[in-house]
Amino acid sequence: MQCPVPKHQRPLSEYNELKTSFGFTWTTEGPSSFLKEFSYISVIRLLLSLLLAKFLWIISASFLFFTTWMLRLYLGWLYIYNRLMNATITYEESGWYDGQTWIKTNDILIQDRLVGVYEVLPVLKTLTISYIFFYSYCCNRSLFNFKTYSIKVLSIKIIYDMIL
Repeated sequence: MQCPVPKHQRPLSEYNELKTSFGFTWTTEGPSSFLKEFSYISVIRLLLSLLLAKFLWIISASFLFFTTWMLRLYLGWLYIYNRLMNATITYEESGWYDGQTWIKTNDILIQDRLVGVYEVLPVLKTLTISYIFFYSYCCNRSLFNFKTYSIKVLSIKIIYDMIL
């Protein structure tokens, strides 16, 4: 049976397109490339935050931008993973939103699931670990700053009370 899904809507084609698109290529090039690019982006964000530390809203904006970008990466790969692992494909034959569903043949299902498990799932795991690491670092950093700030305020209050 011939696949009625248009070529550009097939999960494997969507995977290949995402894999080569701008902003997503470095996530598939292996751990060293991923770590290098992730470090570059983190350092750039950190430098911008430190240079512009006087403006709290800029730090918040850079954090929000970084979070949005990371979320976009994760959701893009998750969408492709779900399309590859699903036994059916929902697609549009024309631009009239006449949604059709096609059940994958065994050969296509096996091929898609192999790509999903061995190509896309490792990228999702790497992104998840990176998110956990980054956000735990940010939370620890903000807690540390809060503790330092609290200690400074407390010590200033003690000195002030001693003077009076």
